[in-house]
Amino acid sequence: MLISKYCANFHDNECVALDEGEGCVCVQNISDHMMCNYFRNSVLPNDEALEKELTGSTSKERCVMCNKPFIKKSNRHRYCPECAKLRRSMKNAQYQYRHKNRVKK
Repeated sequence: MLISKYCANFHDNECVALDEGEGCVCVQNISDHMMCNYFRNSVLPNDEALEKELTGSTSKERCVMCNKPFIKKSNRHRYCPECAKLRRSMKNAQYQYRHKNRVKK
């Protein structure tokens, strides 16, 4: 099983990250549809076929700006989340510059 082999938070069918002293069953063990962020980002890329099946894409998608792999949430994503914020602020700055310096007739 992928979880028991690769997940650092998995111990004795429990999730160590969610454990607050009373034990917490690992989400991936009881559901096929729920995934924690650690599992999605760190464990799932180890099995490309399963990742494609569960998320609809693979981590092989690369950011146009930094070339870092990331999981696309739609087919329109071109940038990783960090570069998407940077790109958005750059586009906003360009927009503000163009409209601030526009000559009124």
